[in-house]
Amino acid sequence: MKWLADNWKVFAVIGLIAAAIRCGEIRYRNGWYGHSGKVNADYSLKKRKAEARLVPIEQKAAAANVDGKVIYRTITRDVMKYVQDPNRTVCRFDNDAVSMRQRATDAANNIAGFDGPDAQAQSGGKGQ
Repeated sequence: MKWLADNWKVFAVIGLIAAAIRCGEIRYRNGWYGHSGKVNADYSLKKRKAEARLVPIEQKAAAANVDGKVIYRTITRDVMKYVQDPNRTVCRFDNDAVSMRQRATDAANNIAGFDGPDAQAQSGGKGQ
């Protein structure tokens, strides 16, 4: 015990150093967790704002999708009628085929708000 009584100052300094290290570690962790909480809160706010901006776009896309399904169902019916024609192997584009292609292009151009600029229909063939 004499040795412990003679070296009490050394143990006091070691204790103070350990307490200072522990206090610094606690402050570091509190700062780290505080910053982490702030970053997560900022991200959550940013995510909510982005989702709020997407809601009208998604609603517009859903409405356009429904409109497109009706239009394409009609076009598909006309295509099936054309394909089931026994003279479909003849490579002559009659007025029905041309009008069907034009209606498909017009339908693609008239889906409100779904696409950007309109697609342009160009007639094909030599010399045009």
